[in-house]
Amino acid sequence: VLPVPTEVHSDLLAAARALCGRRPGIAGILGTGSNACLYDGTHVVDHIPPLGFILGDEGSGAALGKRLVGDCLKRQLPPRITEAFLERFQLTPATILERVYRTPFPNRFLASLSRFVGEHLAEPALYALALDCFRRFFRRDVRPYPDSGRYPVHLVGSIAFHYQEVVSEAARLEGVTLGTIAKAPMEGLVRYHAG
Repeated sequence: VLPVPTEVHSDLLAAARALCGRRPGIAGILGTGSNACLYDGTHVVDHIPPLGFILGDEGSGAALGKRLVGDCLKRQLPPRITEAFLERFQLTPATILERVYRTPFPNRFLASLSRFVGEHLAEPALYALALDCFRRFFRRDVRPYPDSGRYPVHLVGSIAFHYQEVVSEAARLEGVTLGTIAKAPMEGLVRYHAG
């Protein structure tokens, strides 16, 4: 039996192949972190660095959680929302600061808090928070690509999937044409490699 050749590539190329197949487009990941690239149908040809949750990762679960925590602690949200949030996760301002600044993987902690936003999108303040986060993703991670308006933007990841309605509205407001939104890349990767 001959060995099967193995290739190792980035998660971004996997997302692009799963979402765009063999057609050019912009592929993005919205999960714990975020990332996007310009894809020519075969390769990633341009990539703006995501910069992690402190400097970037716009539209990610970590960014949503970071914004939620900041808005709660800086009294930017109605008190009843802040109280419900702290109660839901059994948090205090001190425990939040401890988790963010003194424990490993603060991005994962913040992303885990983003569920609260998704569960309360009927609250205008939280819908506006999510909408702003996704608009920032399109402005900072999609629009800077040359001729970005020529290509549909395809997204994969739990945040993209669970926030489809808000992501779609953000895309519309930013003049971005959305393509496929998928929760995970596997089905698209199987199609890509089988074809």
